[in-house]
Amino acid sequence: MSQRREVEARLALFDDLSGILGAMRSFALAELRKVGKREAAQQQVVQSLETALADLADSLPEPALSAPAKDIWLLFGSVRGFCGSFNEDVIRYWQQNADQQGPLILLGERLHSMVEERAALQRLRGAEGGLDAPAAIDSILAAVAELRGVEFGLIACIRDEQGARSQRLWPLANVASHARLNPPLTFAPAAEVAQGVAEHYLFHTLLALLLRSIRVENHMRLMQMETALRHLERGGEELQRQRNRLRQEEIVEEIELMVGRHGTAAGL
Repeated sequence: MSQRREVEARLALFDDLSGILGAMRSFALAELRKVGKREAAQQQVVQSLETALADLADSLPEPALSAPAKDIWLLFGSVRGFCGSFNEDVIRYWQQNADQQGPLILLGERLHSMVEERAALQRLRGAEGGLDAPAAIDSILAAVAELRGVEFGLIACIRDEQGARSQRLWPLANVASHARLNPPLTFAPAAEVAQGVAEHYLFHTLLALLLRSIRVENHMRLMQMETALRHLERGGEELQRQRNRLRQEEIVEEIELMVGRHGTAAGL
């Protein structure tokens, strides 16, 4: 009896875990759909700003011929866990491709414990979904302003569908090659307008990357949930078989005990 009760207790625990994981899966699926729609719209914003920058490319400062001496690396991580190797892939890419003593910004609490405390390091709260993503971008830009020098570079590292990768965001390297033959007329000085558009472009490019990172994170989390739920389902089925077998053994023992008592009573 005690063994069957132990199995039933484990079955109850499996049911509770399945309920929790099911709720987490539903949340990840809902967030995945919302972020996917917003990411598509954000990409259109970035493309529009790219077109505007191309129109104003002649008014932008000439990019440096060599890479900036002070590249700031921005790593996009997650706020919550249970998303596979999402954060580890980002850290590994940074370790293999960057100067680990250079300026570094960690976005997402799960990354914070993966890098030791040192100079030129900013740990920022991440975004759990698309709604708080713009606030996260504001904190990124504030951290960049604190870490940057006169000449600086900004490289973002995210985990997308193919794995971890990096993208240079500053300085704008490829804008001049797309310059238009007839630049637009502007009320304000063209250089001032171009600088404003470049700042908007940086903000919205960061936002597009963050939304992509959140989407991939939730996709990986969804896959983890599915795997865990299948494991719990298989374990629950095995426990149910154990419970049924133990209950059958108990019934047989009860019948044998009853038959034995009846035989003893008849002999008397």
